[in-house]
Amino acid sequence: MSASPTAGALLPRSAWTDLSARAELSPARRRVLAAVEESGRSVTAAQLARSLELHHNTVREHLDALVEAGLVAVSAVPTGRRGRPALRYAPAGPDPAQVVGSYLSLLDAIVEQLGDGEQARRRAEAIGRRWAQLLPDEPAAPTAQAAASAASTATSTTRLTAMLPHLSHMGFAPEFDGEQITLKACPLMTASRPPHRLVCRMHEGFLNERFARPHTGGPASADRADGGAADAVEAGTGAPTFSVIPLCADGCHVMARAATTTPTGEPPVPQAAASAEHRPVETVASR
Repeated sequence: MSASPTAGALLPRSAWTDLSARAELSPARRRVLAAVEESGRSVTAAQLARSLELHHNTVREHLDALVEAGLVAVSAVPTGRRGRPALRYAPAGPDPAQVVGSYLSLLDAIVEQLGDGEQARRRAEAIGRRWAQLLPDEPAAPTAQAAASAASTATSTTRLTAMLPHLSHMGFAPEFDGEQITLKACPLMTASRPPHRLVCRMHEGFLNERFARPHTGGPASADRADGGAADAVEAGTGAPTFSVIPLCADGCHVMARAATTTPTGEPPVPQAAASAEHRPVETVASR
């Protein structure tokens, strides 16, 4: 049954459209938007011009663009005097920190429903693998593709290096020392709590689905919904499995080797984990 041609028009606009519009603002326009958001009430162009020490026409130009982008709302307020009513401006776009925070709360609720124990860890890994399968493919870098075509497997260093742009774009601020990647920031945590271990397991499953195998141009294991593919070496390929070791003293570690586990199946946590120096999502969102 085909969808109604008007069905799309009935759907709400994605909030990500507004967030993308915010990210594309020029520094000058972002400054005007910040002044509107920080005012705590609707303001006029004249008030903004005075506070920002800008020409009135310049402020009006920025405000018109912000209204068109859906980030600022404008309303006409009668002044009780002759002439046109005053135009007042108020923020209308989403707050990035609140949007991200709401999704992190949803993630917390999902993790709580997974429970604990080995079954929960396997389900978390399966979610991470499925997450990777749902994302569009990224073109392999020429050097990584050449290495993959020259042999059936690439080195651990090559595979870890291939991760870096992806991890940077996702907000993990990766640092690579030639042997392991240290994630210096985490988009999946807030200042009030560290990332849940099962969330780290999801990310581990994601990385293994996305990067642990030779480049094939698409998802490698769409049939592994049970999460049972976390072997130290992928069968028949010799490709390493990536392990995410959470809450180390300097951040999470990503290593191209089998995870060393405790009797409970969890990766070991270094003694210095309590002083982990991740930058939380509020810090990343405010940049």
